[in-house]
Amino acid sequence: MEMFQIDVEYGVEHGAIDDTIDITARFAFTPPVTFAETAEAGMATLDAAAPTGFAPIPDTVAGLVERHAEVKRYDIAGRKVILYLDDLAPHEWLELRFEARAQYPVRAQPVTSQVYSYYKPHWRGQTLGSSVTVAAN
Repeated sequence: MEMFQIDVEYGVEHGAIDDTIDITARFAFTPPVTFAETAEAGMATLDAAAPTGFAPIPDTVAGLVERHAEVKRYDIAGRKVILYLDDLAPHEWLELRFEARAQYPVRAQPVTSQVYSYYKPHWRGQTLGSSVTVAAN
């Protein structure tokens, strides 16, 4: 059930090895009007995927916990940054940004990022990022 809206942007289409990109996830808990008065997201989880060939920069991810009270903790699993968020109010948009570094030449196809309720994982939203090309130096 689409209970969240999400958009993920990488900020570039082309880059070179060792370039950094900003990964911006903008999302909201958007229950239907019939649920809006009573629905609570509970803890939400954001799985933001870096494009193939990129690695999240841990310091920029850790900074999200310091800068955003909603972010309680994080994990980095390969190219994925998993953020655990406190209860999101209905229709309140949140924007989170971290960096990733290009590791090797690649034509990265769009990858899926998603946000969902931790306790009701069928309440979710997902999106595809854009394609990114990394050239050899």
